[in-house]
Amino acid sequence: MLRATLLIASATACRDVAPAFGTTAASARINADGLLGGIAERFTNVERSPKFLVGRGKLGHYALTPSVIYNDTSVWTAWAADSTRTLTIDGEFSNNRYLFTARPWPATPSDEPGDSRHYIRLRRIDENQFEWTTNVDIAAGRIKPDEFAGVISGLMTSGENRSVADLRADYRTNFPRTTAALGRLFSLDTLRTIRDVESATTIFLGVRLNPDGVRSSMPDFAKYLDKYVTPAKYRAIVSDKRGGRWVEIAGDDNYMTVKLRSLNGHFAPLNGPARPIPDDLQLYSDFTTKILFFTVGFHAMVADMSTISSDSDRGYFLRFTREPDWNLPPTVGFMIRSPLKRPFQAGGSTFRLVLHENPGAQTIIARHATTVVQESAILRFIGRLGATAMGDFVGKSESEENQFSADVFNALRLDIRALLP
Repeated sequence: MLRATLLIASATACRDVAPAFGTTAASARINADGLLGGIAERFTNVERSPKFLVGRGKLGHYALTPSVIYNDTSVWTAWAADSTRTLTIDGEFSNNRYLFTARPWPATPSDEPGDSRHYIRLRRIDENQFEWTTNVDIAAGRIKPDEFAGVISGLMTSGENRSVADLRADYRTNFPRTTAALGRLFSLDTLRTIRDVESATTIFLGVRLNPDGVRSSMPDFAKYLDKYVTPAKYRAIVSDKRGGRWVEIAGDDNYMTVKLRSLNGHFAPLNGPARPIPDDLQLYSDFTTKILFFTVGFHAMVADMSTISSDSDRGYFLRFTREPDWNLPPTVGFMIRSPLKRPFQAGGSTFRLVLHENPGAQTIIARHATTVVQESAILRFIGRLGATAMGDFVGKSESEENQFSADVFNALRLDIRALLP
């Protein structure tokens, strides 16, 4: 999520965003180098230790049918008496490569930006029900959560009270490396800003994905985009209990739109009078794509969404307790669908993403997720479809996608450094 946010933000980055990375030009430069440079290293020449390479492949294939790997010693680094299995991984950049290594007890990432720790736990609840828990911590340099929030606020402020021509000239002139790196795959086809009577500005972005732009240099990545991203359709709306809509995102046929409203660098509702964004929100989403011969996905996936803002943490917590309407092939119509309800029962599935400040040490991008799966014929079918998509991605396609991401974040880091004296 943070990666996607930064990619979208970098598409329209303006000169005034650079100083927002710190309280002084020197600290802003250090913070931008740590955060963006660390993320770039995470995607540079990625390698995996033999054990993690095997374990990752099996986890991807059997995530929905974990009984297959529950007693597989080639996957786990630790076994516990409470019916749990654990895989823990260190991630570290060295000698121009990022190496993931499975270890029994990885250290907390704190030495260098981009260092990471991954914790995957599987707990058996009963014969056919299993609970997944994942924690991922990535060192993000010394940027404080409030400073990162200031970067997002600065980006929104830069879109207020300015003409579209000025905005386009700004990011092309001041972020030439980022514009070139992103421009291989994305084009900002539409950029509109509308100032209203409350002095708030509605910002509309239309971003087109063009796989042909990377086809010659990244052919497998382009082929994957053609196969899975081009047919995808999606929509996401962040709203509140009063009916206010705060962010709208939609995509179809390689064209994504983003709509939001900003007042003095803070979110304002797209409908109704300007007011502070509440802590309790709701995320509504639809998604479909094509895998093999089947169109699959969901409609009306709803998550209760809470903002997290404390002295040390900034981020979001999502809880999914309502089963969506599934878009599944007619061939699975005869299967019992009750197992699809299980992830949304008994507290539901959760996802937490925060930027966590460690005084005297690296700030951490912390991601935590939990869900429960109930094995069944229908989940085996869906799991095979997911394994097909993952199998097409792992290998050359993933390596090329990593290279593209590393190029973009390195370009953004260098552009910001050039803007800071």
